[in-house]
Amino acid sequence: MSEYLPEEIIIQILLRLPVKPLIQFTCVCRSWNSIIKHTSFINRHLNVNQNKTSNNTPSILLRHCPLKDPTVEQYSLHLDDDSFLEHSKPQLPVQSFNECFRVVGSCNGLLLLSDDYLTETNTFILWNPSIRKFVSLAKPHAPTSSCYSICGFGFDSKKNDYKVVKLVYLRQDDQGQACPEIGLYSLNSGSWTTIAATAPNYVIAQTFWSQVFVHGAVHWIASRRKENGLRNVILSFDVSDETFKEIELPEDLACVLPTKYMAISAAGKSIAVKNYDQNIHSVWIMREYGVVDSWTKKFSIDTHVNPNFRVVQIMGCRKNGEFLLEMYDHGRKTGELVSHDPENNRNEFLGIHTDPGYSCIEYYTESLALLDRASELMHIP
Repeated sequence: MSEYLPEEIIIQILLRLPVKPLIQFTCVCRSWNSIIKHTSFINRHLNVNQNKTSNNTPSILLRHCPLKDPTVEQYSLHLDDDSFLEHSKPQLPVQSFNECFRVVGSCNGLLLLSDDYLTETNTFILWNPSIRKFVSLAKPHAPTSSCYSICGFGFDSKKNDYKVVKLVYLRQDDQGQACPEIGLYSLNSGSWTTIAATAPNYVIAQTFWSQVFVHGAVHWIASRRKENGLRNVILSFDVSDETFKEIELPEDLACVLPTKYMAISAAGKSIAVKNYDQNIHSVWIMREYGVVDSWTKKFSIDTHVNPNFRVVQIMGCRKNGEFLLEMYDHGRKTGELVSHDPENNRNEFLGIHTDPGYSCIEYYTESLALLDRASELMHIP
């Protein structure tokens, strides 16, 4: 075929193919192998795939632990449509020292996993489920006096580099505020550095901590002590400029005490905040990213839906406007995944049973990321 078609035509054809056949086509000939594994092709293919996802049915990656064996992590990819059809079940190629890995976040088809659920091991794994490859990150410096650490994961589009930011809380200032030290890992360099950027002295709650990467920045929910009590904000870190910014929360969330009962997630190209109260859980969405006045309370749900079911967590929003919930079935003593329609207050059980509290979702786009990395850093199960 390559004898009769110009290389650019071949590239244009290959760019439109899914990940799985492209991996198979690396074995066709040396020239195709070279094309598909080239960094520029990987980046162009990702852009094509992201445009397809925005126009077609996206995928949701689900991680859960079955009740019968909570030490086994199960990952599955589902179509984000009415069917929630499982179309792939990638196998995690590494074993956690703890019960399971924490899914820090996802970006461009990569998942960042941290082995810190029960014991801090300073172990980070970058995993691409689509091509079954992973990289074990170099271990960061671990100060002996550290209290706890918070991480974020994103993509530096200016340098074409994946980065992990780690905020390590070591000490307190005169006002009793934690002052984090900031470490930054670069996949391109394969190493950690301490950066000069000064993080505002907000505390990011360790319990229920979450992050989301949108608009080139990692976002967390944080709080700071003011004269009239705690004040909550969204703290963002631009992975390209390596600078921190703050985004105001609506007043109903800014004064909630404490931040450990809130979590942040993606809502399309913007952000959502989930607030967990004793009796009512609610979701706020920033309809226009960065515009404080666009915060809207999307829905609230009673924690105890009925005597048999309790809402454990709001996992995230779906393309059709529904929300994925994890509920606890008191009768069967198991977790259940539910798609909740807030408009009609209707719940659809999806037939997935979980060990409550260990489940999470990520909005996922297949990619060839890591395919151009050195093979000795990889493992293919």
